[in-house]
Amino acid sequence: MLALKINDIKTFMNQLLIGTAFDSFPMTEASVTTFNTFTIDGQINKDFFDTDTQNILAQNGAVYSLWKEIKPFCRNIMRGKLLPLQFRIILQLTPGQLSEVLGIPDSQITDHAIHSLSLNIHYKNKMLLCTTGVSLKSFTLDKNPEQLWDGIVLNFLKQLCVDFEPL
Repeated sequence: MLALKINDIKTFMNQLLIGTAFDSFPMTEASVTTFNTFTIDGQINKDFFDTDTQNILAQNGAVYSLWKEIKPFCRNIMRGKLLPLQFRIILQLTPGQLSEVLGIPDSQITDHAIHSLSLNIHYKNKMLLCTTGVSLKSFTLDKNPEQLWDGIVLNFLKQLCVDFEPL
């Protein structure tokens, strides 16, 4: 697990709430505390949709809404003169993204062993933290999935020119 303190909160938040860098990540959950606490469960309620859309969601293996679909709601809750007291957003890779990541040459990790790779974004007490998480389907002493995911997140944040420091 990697824990990073984001030094330039404004730049990061612009990337998260206005930019498109995080749009392709499924969002498993979000919580924003302003004058109330607003909680969003990212799981798609397939019964809401017509049969054609349900079939498309099933073909794509979609379980969670993408961040780009939830982002406007979170942005509206956070918008205003006062900063939120806190918020937490948990993003994951899609199964397709997971397969793409594991397709890295010399990777001995299979997507059969990994349940999810997540990026946890947490703001509280005027501090923004990002942590990585790996959920495995079975116990293993192998740290390769964690190290691979940590490296990918570090590179991703560097490409976004995010100023951070490891904790």
